[in-house]
Order: sequence, then C-alpha cells, then structure tokens
Amino acid sequence: MKKTKFPTRTYSEWQQAAEKAIKGKLFEETLKTPTIEDVKLEPLYTKNMLDQLGSYIPAQVAAIQHGKHQPSWLVSQEVIADSAQEYLALMKDDILRGNETIVYTGFRKFEWTDEQLNELAGLIVQYPLYFKLVSEDQSILRVFDFVAPEQLDQVQGVIFSEEAIDAPKHVRTRLVDTIPIHHAGGTAVHELGVALSILSERMEDAEFLEAAKNTWIRFAVDTQFFQEIAKLRAFRVLWQVFSSAYGQEAPTIPLFTETSVRSYSKLDPYVNLLRAGNSTFAAVLGGTDAHTVHPHDFLTRPDLSSRRIARNVQLVIKEEAHVSHVVDPSAGSYFIETLTKEYVEAAWSYFLEIEEAGGYSEVIKSGWLTDDIQAKWIERENNVATRKQSLIGTNIYANPQEPVKDSKIDEGHLEYMTAKRLATPFEKLRAQSRVTDLKTAIVLIEPLKKIKAQVDFVSGFLAVGGIESLTSPHLAKAKEINRFLADESIDYAVLCGSKEAVAAIVRGLDTKASIDLAGKYPKEQLAEWENYGIKDTLYSGQQITAKLEKILALGKEAL
Repeated sequence: MKKTKFPTRTYSEWQQAAEKAIKGKLFEETLKTPTIEDVKLEPLYTKNMLDQLGSYIPAQVAAIQHGKHQPSWLVSQEVIADSAQEYLALMKDDILRGNETIVYTGFRKFEWTDEQLNELAGLIVQYPLYFKLVSEDQSILRVFDFVAPEQLDQVQGVIFSEEAIDAPKHVRTRLVDTIPIHHAGGTAVHELGVALSILSERMEDAEFLEAAKNTWIRFAVDTQFFQEIAKLRAFRVLWQVFSSAYGQEAPTIPLFTETSVRSYSKLDPYVNLLRAGNSTFAAVLGGTDAHTVHPHDFLTRPDLSSRRIARNVQLVIKEEAHVSHVVDPSAGSYFIETLTKEYVEAAWSYFLEIEEAGGYSEVIKSGWLTDDIQAKWIERENNVATRKQSLIGTNIYANPQEPVKDSKIDEGHLEYMTAKRLATPFEKLRAQSRVTDLKTAIVLIEPLKKIKAQVDFVSGFLAVGGIESLTSPHLAKAKEINRFLADESIDYAVLCGSKEAVAAIVRGLDTKASIDLAGKYPKEQLAEWENYGIKDTLYSGQQITAKLEKILALGKEAL
C-alpha cells in the first residue's frame, strides 16, 4: 500500500467527472451554492485557487492572528437571578464550574448594598467583567468605588451601556453593536459593513488610537457554520484595512460573540442545543475573544440545568477539541480562506455604499438600511417556508404531539424580544392547531408499500402544522373512499397514489371533505377535477406555512 500512488487530478478533470455523475444537469446551478449574501460556494476548493491569490492570503492570516488577544477565549455565561445576593451566589458557583467572566445583565435592576458591592469588587479584580446595563440601572457601577486604588488597573473587561459612563482605564465602554442588525434579519455582509460605518462615525470627532482603545464589538453567530467562521475572520481583516486608512497599525479590539436566537425554536427545543454547539464552534474557530451560549430553553424560561448545559457546550469544546491552543485554527483552509476574502470584499463594498448614502445614522433615519435588510429577511423566510433551509423539529421532522410552550422570553432580555426568528410562523401554526378541531386523513389509493415515500412526505408536511392524520387502508375505488371519508367525518383528506391511479378514481368522488392530491399536477388538470372536490396539491418546494394556514382554516374552533 505504501508504494501505491494516485495520479494528480486537476479541477477541470474533477468537474468533467462531476458533470457526468449529475447526468446532464447544469454544473453551475447544481453544484455551486449561493449564500444569502450572494456569494457562490464552490463544490470543491483547491490549493491552486489559494495560490492564485498570491500574497493576499498570508497578509489576511497575519491580520487575523494579530487581532486576537490570545489563542483561547473567555467563557462568558449569563446568570439569571432575582436579587443581588442570589446573583453573587450563582456567579461564584459558575466561576467554580468553568465560567471565566463576571457577566451581569442589568435589566432586572437589583438593589445593591455596600457589602454586596464590596463582594462583587473582589470578583472583578480577579476576573474580567461583562456588564450589560440600561439607563435605569446604573447603580452597579458604584462597584468601582469599592476597588482599592492600587487594584483599579487590574480591573478589565467591557460595559454595554446606553449612556456615557466612567470606568477604569482597562474597561472598554464604547460598543460597536451588530446584534440589532442581526436581529433585524441582516446578513454577514450587512453586519460587517454596518460595523465599519459605525466605527467611521465614531472616529470623526475622536483621536483614533484613544477611541480604538475604548472600543469593543459584538456579533451574533448563526448556524451557517463556514460562513460564520469567515464573518468573524473577515472583521479582523477589515479592521486592519480601516485602521490603515487612518495611517495607523490596527490596535486589537475585543470581539464578543453569542449564539444567535434567529434559528432557535420553541418547538423541539433540545434541537437548539445542536444549533448552539454549531454556532459556538464556529465562533471559536472564527476567533472570538469571549462567547455566550444561550440555553436551549432561552425562548421560554431557562433553569439551572439548561444554563449548566449551555456552559458545558463551551467547556467541552475548550477541553476536548484543544482549539484554545491555536490562535487561528482555520488558517490555511482553502474553503475558509477564500470565503473570508470574498466576505472582506463584499463587506468593504457595502461599507462604501453606506458612506455614499450619508453614513450609518443617515441610512437608519432614511429607512434605506432597514429596507435592504428586510429584503434579505423575506428571502430567508421564504427559504424556510419552502424548506430549502431546514429547521429540524420545526419545518421538518416535526412532532405534532409535542406540547407548545407559550411563555415568552424573560423580561431581563428585552433586546431579544423583537428579534426576528425563522421559527415564529411555525410556532403560530402549531398554536393554532391546538385550538382547531380538524379531522384529517391520508387516503391510500394504492398499496402502502408502493407509495410509502409519498405517504411519509404528506404526513411530515401536515405534522409541521401540528396536524395528526388518520391513515386509511388501501381504498382502490371511489365508492370506498367516499364511504371512508363519511364514516370518519373527515374535514380534509390527501389522496396518495400515482397519477394514473388518481385519474382512475377521481370522477367518482362525492364527498363533503376538502381533498388535496399528493404530488404536482398541471393547473389545467386540477381545474378539470375541481368539480369532483379536488382543491389543491401538496408537493416538495411548496410554500408550507401559507398552505398549512389554509388547511387549518378548514377546521372549527375547538371547545
């Protein structure tokens, strides 16, 4: 085996073999995947592609590695408490169990005693802080008065505040926040371009290095694994290019990340664990400096168990994957390096477009940015509604018997209440199904073993809307179908079988039930069969939410 050698193959040779395998389908359309940012992903990346970029890639890698504070990252998990005393107890316990940052979310507004602030001061001298404050809750900032003057230089971290505040010199207070753009439905290019535009406005009336030393940035990381890695790496490169425009070498900016709630769902919430793991690993490989994992039940009410699991997502990656020993684990990847470069170019072009339109404040005021982001959000929604993008347990592989939690995001997380989520339409459908009395059936007009794939598709389609269907025995004649639908008091039925089998029985149908066919049929054919009770069809690629709304509307309000 050691003596076996394989011939060197070129990309064009591989393409020829691939075209042969896909049997005449267009190579570009079949094997190249467009992202939401209109960047085309190649089916295969080669060293030759990277070599064609010449000295750009080493410069790109250097910019990314220069931007990192250290190879590892800080585990920055939130603590949910009802009082200052409970917060301190939980925070200390979390630190013992692997948390590495004093994270405080101030939306609950605790009443702090001097004794409690003194206890908190002891923690922030030892561990970096991450405070998220609102204007009504600034009292925690008195904690700095309880830090000994000689220890103030040991205090480091970041503060997210809506108002200007004073903090020790190693605590950064000027946030460039891309998460609102993400929550509005923005793409990676939107987030990166807006980040540069915000930085541009910040630097107009400030001394560059002084402002940069007080700046930090937040990104939400979604489940598009390779794109999210490239997004974070692209920011490091863009920041270096941005700094060079001011004649400065890029100072490091802490990059804080968190798992995106955009793909989180209240339906089958344990799948959110997989989404969180995917996002977290992408954030780590992309070069985050600190990361927060939202618990899998974040959309309802996290408990101690789910918060522990969320923390362990990071600890497992840190301790088992050993990526914390490498500054830039994805450096040299043909795919990720190429994608990083494409995001850098697209984001810089978008930044210039914003600047030409008047800058960040102007495009927000005029609605230009909102409209641009909304167009992409509609595209995302359509991809999920047609199942081009899968949300496991939500728009595919759904469990119609699963209870639906109607509780809302905790009030301590106001910024997430208005975040756009892809699962929202499906959660509404499932809630509607709980208050709708609708008897449905899947009617087999051929033996099950012959049409099982079709039956499984229809069953899965209806399950997404929380609809459980009765499956008939094999009914080969129209009279049998009519009797079955009447005896079972069926409101809605889907006929499963070949087009020939359907054509053979359709003219004999006589039922009060609304009937759809499984599979695609010509419009002319459906118009002809409308007199026999045929209303519509169910097929792959259909707009599933709109169709399920129509089906549920056939039912009566449940008692």
